[in-house]
Amino acid sequence: MPNSHVKALRSVASRMRDELLEFAANMERPEDAREAKELGRRADEIACRALLEGLEEEGISCTLVCEDLGVLEVGRGGGGGLFLLADPLDGTRNFSRGVGVATISLAICSGPDMRHLEAGFVLDVFSGREFYAARGRGAFCEGNAISTSRTEKLEEAFISIDVSRLPEGAGWAEKLASKVDATRQLGSAALELCLLASGAFDAHVDLRGRIRPTDVAAGLLIAKEAGAKAWLRGTLKPAGALSPEERLYIVVANEGLFRPLMGFLAPHLPEGGVEL
Repeated sequence: MPNSHVKALRSVASRMRDELLEFAANMERPEDAREAKELGRRADEIACRALLEGLEEEGISCTLVCEDLGVLEVGRGGGGGLFLLADPLDGTRNFSRGVGVATISLAICSGPDMRHLEAGFVLDVFSGREFYAARGRGAFCEGNAISTSRTEKLEEAFISIDVSRLPEGAGWAEKLASKVDATRQLGSAALELCLLASGAFDAHVDLRGRIRPTDVAAGLLIAKEAGAKAWLRGTLKPAGALSPEERLYIVVANEGLFRPLMGFLAPHLPEGGVEL
């Protein structure tokens, strides 16, 4: 483990995974969307409870920014300037439907926006695979250093893309899908960014303006530490406010593909974005 932050995140995430797997082992297949939604709600509750218990057990003091719990001051003496961005279950719909793609995503941030990411930990709920990084210390999977791919041509690129609830007139998605070699959507942005970090994907694009910082913070740092370049634009703050209400546009790619991809997407990018 690269540093103390990552060690603490690992301990908390492991506790959360144990609770989720126990729930999944006794979960019956939902018969319809209503039942699936209820199972997802229960899974989120279990993950959130385990998150809070894990933070208390580890003695972590921070400002918790969570998709499900909102913003909470955790520990003694306030957050001490540290923020914890948490998505307790990234891929709730997958989890509730029995699709084995879901992660726990935890990231430490030392400042008020996404430019201040310090540590990230993503745990694959079903496989147990661990991805993690600390600023300036590289990215790792299962203890082994990882790095991005070297693909440089859009026509040869294998990318992840999120088109769920795509707004009308989102021409970027169709144009990009027609330009690159192949696209995938897994239902967990955190995992998709980690697969980019490990070289499986060449890029990740989400220009819907719907994704939250809590969904991508850990994966974004892991990808960057693995050699990726990233651009984002928040709807509340250009560099992405640490708020459950914030929504992001993001483009992440390996170093060789980043400029060609940004150039191709330029007509569809909102103004005022920042490169991380």
